[in-house]
This record gives sequence, C-alpha cells and structure tokens, in this order.
Amino acid sequence: MKKALFMTLLMALCLSLGAQEDVIRLFAENPDRASNNMHSYEFNAIDDTPAPRGFKPFYISHYGRHGSRYEQNSTFGRSAQQAFAHLDSLGLLTQAGKDLWQDVETIVDAHKGMEGSLTPRGAKEHQTLAHRMADRFRPVFKNRDRNEVNCFSSTNFRCIVSMCNFTYGLKDKFPKQEFTFTSAERFMAYINPSLRVPRPGEAPPQRPAFPMGGFPGMGQQQPQAFKPFPGEPGYDFTRFLTPLFTDLDAALKAMGNPEPFVRAIFTTGGLCQLIDFLGIDIYRKYFTPEELAYLWAEGNDSIYRMWGGSVENGDVIRYAIRPLLMDFVEKADAALQNGSHRAADLRFGHDTSILPLFALLGVDDPQGRVFPYKEAHKHGWYAFFQVPMATNIQMIFYRNNKGEVLTKILYNESEIRLPGIEPVSGPYYSWPELRAHFFRLCEKAAEPWNRHP
Repeated sequence: MKKALFMTLLMALCLSLGAQEDVIRLFAENPDRASNNMHSYEFNAIDDTPAPRGFKPFYISHYGRHGSRYEQNSTFGRSAQQAFAHLDSLGLLTQAGKDLWQDVETIVDAHKGMEGSLTPRGAKEHQTLAHRMADRFRPVFKNRDRNEVNCFSSTNFRCIVSMCNFTYGLKDKFPKQEFTFTSAERFMAYINPSLRVPRPGEAPPQRPAFPMGGFPGMGQQQPQAFKPFPGEPGYDFTRFLTPLFTDLDAALKAMGNPEPFVRAIFTTGGLCQLIDFLGIDIYRKYFTPEELAYLWAEGNDSIYRMWGGSVENGDVIRYAIRPLLMDFVEKADAALQNGSHRAADLRFGHDTSILPLFALLGVDDPQGRVFPYKEAHKHGWYAFFQVPMATNIQMIFYRNNKGEVLTKILYNESEIRLPGIEPVSGPYYSWPELRAHFFRLCEKAAEPWNRHP
C-alpha cells in the first residue's frame, strides 16, 4: 500500500516537473503566450487529410472568436502607475525603471477611448483566416448553385467588426458570393448563451481569492527566497525588480508586497502584442520565461474553471452551451436541403462560448481529459493554445455523387477527432452519425438537471 502511494506521488511529481519544463520552453519560444486568452492567434501550417474518394466540400459552418482587441478597461496598469509615480518621487527609479514606467503609460494611453475594441492586428487576423479558408476550400465558394454566405454576430462591436473583416477577406477571393449580416439580441441565445447556470442543488464555484495586497505602505511583506511551482504564492521577484530601483530594500519598504506591482506590469506586457504598432515589448525585455510561467499559471487555471470542462464546473458549461451546438445542426439541416444556395454559415462571438462548445464536444483538452481546475497548468492545458484571440471552429461538409455527406471538424484550423464516435476515414465523420452524436451529447449534458428537477 505504501509502495503504491509512493509511486503515485512520484508520478505526480514527475508530471508537475515535466509540465513546468514544458511551459517554460514554450514561453522561451514565444513569451507572448503567457498572456493566456489574450494571446494573438498563431497561424500554423495547414495539413489536410485527403477526403475519401469522390467527396468534395460544399458547405462550411463556422464559429469564430473576435480577433485581438484592446483590454476592456484602462485600469489594468493602475497599480504599476501608482507605484512608479510614488517611487520616482522618492528618487528610487533607475533609467530602466523610468523606461518601463514610460512603456506602461504608453500602453495605458493607447487604450483610452478604445477599450474593448478590435485592434488592427485583430482585423488582420480575421482577413487572414478568411483567405486561408477560401484557398483551402475553394470548391465551397466556386459552386454556382451555392452563392449565399450568412453571417451572424454577437451584438458586441468588436465581434461585428471581426465579421466585417472576415467577410471582406472572403469577398476579396470570391466577389460573386452574396453576404447577409445579422446581429441582434434574439440571436445571442446561441451566439453567446449565458453560462450562469447553477449546478443542481448548489451555486457555481466562486473565483478563489488571491491576496494581492495594496499600495503604498500596505505592510512590510518581503518576497520569500524560493521559487515555487508556477501558480504557488511566494515567488522571489528580486531578479525582476533589482534593475528597476536604485535601492531595492528601500523600494520594497515603500511598496510592501510587490506582487500587485509586478502583476500589473505583467498584464500590461501581455497587451503589447495586440497593439504591436506601438513597437513596445515588455515580456521579452523585462521578464524571464520562469517569471512568466509563475505569473501565467493562475490566470490559465481560472480560464479552465470558468469556460472549460473542469471537474468543478464542467457540467454547468456543457449544459449551458447546448443551444450553440444545436444551431450548428439546424443550419446544416437547412443547408443540406435540395435547392439550398447556402455556401457557409459564419458566426462571430466570444471565448466564453467557443471554449464551452469544445468542452461539450470533449476536445477542450488535447488529450480529452477532465481534471480539477487548479491542476490545469500541470496537465498541459494551456489557454494560449486552447482559446487565443480569433479561436475558431470550422465544420466542413463533403458530398459525393450518391448524395452521401461527410463532415470534418477543425479546431483553430487543425483537424481533430471526437471522442465517443468513430470516423469513416481519418477525421471524416458520417454526417447522419455525427448529427446523432451531437444530440446524444446535449442529452447527456442535461442529465444532471433531469435528475434534479
């Protein structure tokens, strides 16, 4: 019994160390990934498995998150701004500290009056995604009998602008396509359904409290001289802070707990990639991959808790997002009718819908696993890969001369396979079987509520 327990603990330790090394490597490759769901879309190489003989694409059903945006408020850097101003008044800032302060102020100023709006990079992301879709599935848009593209957007302005840029990209490739645009509260029931659905008999779990302290003069807590696993409190920020101050001890005495200050800079740094036209890069200039890993972990796990298939909240998420999956079914049924002129149905919304949809499909984790949300970062669940800006799902429908229909699903343009259903070939599923599978998923998601009227 003791040996089994020892082996279990040893395996858990190995898993944690392996995950830590993995994420540090990923941040060394691209520090911008530390910004979690604020990370810009990564355009990777496309690799398509050939469709079975005789099958050609004829219809696409899609949902895309809005592209890179400004932060939704301009208060994200306040702790850093207040600290820099106070420490500068005490003569404690080095030139590096003053330079970083200026970078923070520039990023904050760029947000004023633009909060939550799409950035130029976000517009480009959707144009590029549309170009890649058009080049990849040309038969869909060159079919003379199918020249209708219906577009539905969240009422949020950044989603509407994303829709405009995406359709502009398609129109650029296929000017004969006819586009219709819809955005209204009625359609929010599936574009962005409410996730505030209580678990049977109890309320959803609340976001765990994190002691952030205050500024200035809120106690004399000093950073502890050890480096825990990412996400555990007590990180030693000495290396990060030393170049910024003429006297680190005096700065810490004036500041108290430095973590709110460092986290405000970390948050600001994650926004640099979204407004890259400013030419500011805080992550690469000031942080190490190890520091980014520590600061990243809590936010990563929080995203999995709120919108992923976690042990704690997965039932709520899968239940609430059923209307979106059913909309895919309903629109596909209409597009498959004889005489339909529909080439594509395009939806534009939020991470708060598309990640739950992947949870319902059972693919929000690369290995199809479900685990407690605080363990997400230890199990290779990375928000920067799972739900970056412009995250998208594409269902591509193929048909042969016999009228048989196959469907493959793309997660951020990559082919995926679904658990619980066997494909006909490679990533290609029989549409009738896949359709029935979608209904089963929705029925299963409703079971906890059916048991607790």
